[in-house]
Amino acid sequence: MKKLFIILFLFLSFLVTYAQDADTTLLRKLVEKQVLTQQEADEIILKNQPEKTNNETTLIPQKIREAFNTPYLNFGGYALLMYKYSDVLPIKHDLNPRLVFISMNGKLYNNIGYTVLADFVNPLIHELYGIWSPSNAFNLKVGQMKVPFTIENQFSLTQLETVYNTRSISSLASMADDVMKLQNGRNNGGRDIGINASGSLINMKGYDLMEYGIGVFQGSGISSPEKDNKKDFSAQLILQPIKGFRFGGSVYFGAATYTLSPDIPVATHVRDRWALSTEYRGNRFYARAEWLHGNDGGIKKEGLYGTALYNVVPKKVNVTCKVDYYNKNKNTNAEVIDYTIGANYYFFQQCRVQLNYTYSDYSTQWGARNSNVVYSQLQFLF
Repeated sequence: MKKLFIILFLFLSFLVTYAQDADTTLLRKLVEKQVLTQQEADEIILKNQPEKTNNETTLIPQKIREAFNTPYLNFGGYALLMYKYSDVLPIKHDLNPRLVFISMNGKLYNNIGYTVLADFVNPLIHELYGIWSPSNAFNLKVGQMKVPFTIENQFSLTQLETVYNTRSISSLASMADDVMKLQNGRNNGGRDIGINASGSLINMKGYDLMEYGIGVFQGSGISSPEKDNKKDFSAQLILQPIKGFRFGGSVYFGAATYTLSPDIPVATHVRDRWALSTEYRGNRFYARAEWLHGNDGGIKKEGLYGTALYNVVPKKVNVTCKVDYYNKNKNTNAEVIDYTIGANYYFFQQCRVQLNYTYSDYSTQWGARNSNVVYSQLQFLF
């Protein structure tokens, strides 16, 4: 019996050694064929080495990621569970899963990669693009992606200070309150399908002096076919003269096809925007302000907001406030001002609990009652 155990042990040892040698040979071949760089191959070998037993605790999520992820395929995502109280809605208390995003991305060959982002609550592909990144100065994306317009639009919901996007951004950057929703019935999340070039220029020892983005888009929103024979154009330029302080502007010229009311035929309307943006990011303090203008079929619109955040306990607890002015029709002065205060508590890395209170002050021309709304959101990142 002892001999049998010895033979089995030697056989298993041989298999493990052979597998490790085979893996090393395979990685060497991939480097020779320029599928992997030598640095990437070394990192894979390092990850597969046995862990040292030095009383250091490896987090379980990290182990799971390492077990499933490779340079060619990385899984991730996040989930948002939200509670909402409103004193003006018929249903005052509401608790529901807001979204569950699953992402996949990876490198196919050196500087060629891909990204897929899908929602499982309301099943839909939100992002699907290929990217060629020969350098930091030039990246080329083709597919469905974020449009280069405003600073806030580039943020993931997991990075946003508040539960919801600012009303001005939501109304003028292809989100839930934009006329784009009339075209395809969706919150497009600031995304569209097209081709986009972007990059960072002039490195200043720890930060880049200039960032740019420029693209041509279909103008129909996410996962939607073309509605007209026109293409939309968007561009953004951001400067950072001092580390942490950025400012710049962005423009969007396009069209949207929708009906203004049930008794009016569907037609294509102009949909133009421009924005000025500024942002400061310090060790504990963060602030951002943006001024937007829009033209939807001859209706002039304007938005202006400012937000600030202070880290009470870095990477653990922060407090935030925001004031947002939005005018949905400058001819009639249909205005609203949203005042928001909130707090974020991070109980694990980028997993957090958010609490927001918003008071909305509507003008008579807007046609809505002033409201008090409380949001509480649980965020899991995996």
